[in-house]
Amino acid sequence: MKISCIQLDARLAAQGDPYGYVEKMIEEAAKENPDTILLPEKWNAFGHPDTHRAQADKNGEEAKRLLSRLAKKHQVNIVGGSVIEEREGKLYNTSRVFNRRGEEIHVYDKVHLYQDQEKNYYAAGDSIGLFILDGISCGVAICYDMDFPEWIRCYAIQGVDIMFAPFAWPSKWMHHLEMVQKARALENQCFVASAGLCKSDDEGNYRSGGTSIVGPYGDFILKAESEPGVFTGKVEKETLNEARKWQHFLKDRRKDLYREYGF
Repeated sequence: MKISCIQLDARLAAQGDPYGYVEKMIEEAAKENPDTILLPEKWNAFGHPDTHRAQADKNGEEAKRLLSRLAKKHQVNIVGGSVIEEREGKLYNTSRVFNRRGEEIHVYDKVHLYQDQEKNYYAAGDSIGLFILDGISCGVAICYDMDFPEWIRCYAIQGVDIMFAPFAWPSKWMHHLEMVQKARALENQCFVASAGLCKSDDEGNYRSGGTSIVGPYGDFILKAESEPGVFTGKVEKETLNEARKWQHFLKDRRKDLYREYGF
């Protein structure tokens, strides 16, 4: 699968129309003829979470219209990163996935909310983010979700081949993000494709980001710097097959001990 990961500039999105900005970037990504386009986390809501209700997408309708239309237009799968949306009076950090026909095939709400700055504002999801794209087993987990190896291991047990991980990661913890991306790919013997938000200042300096694709050996297939753009790489099933022959992390688990001492 050829994957185009879009790294957006949060400052540009916040100052203008984030939906128009995302459309422009998807149009750029489509020129690379990918199989799947991945967007970053929270690309429609910025600033302190107490302002997010005013920015929220009601029932996800605006994001659904945009992503469905572009997926159908370019006959490309779109993993829509995440948007803040309001449903039944609650705010959710939600990822929506569309196939090449523009059909919505999965909705995933962020399960692990980051401390009070998210727990005090959003409702948490309670379902796993598994789906099929082009016959390939895929999953989506949002930012802080990836810090929980037991959660991503649930995807691996279900046979996931590609984990899509939209991020909005703090710039001072980028070294932490790299370790998470590598570890989740290596220990679960899958690909991890990430798209991050970056941030610019008036002088044209950039920080944050985190867009990458990591292979099942824990190596970067691609790794972006902090500038916005489209970053494209290809992942192969043969690589997974080789990695899974090399190590048997899933087969060699001691479930009897895990249940006794942990979960």
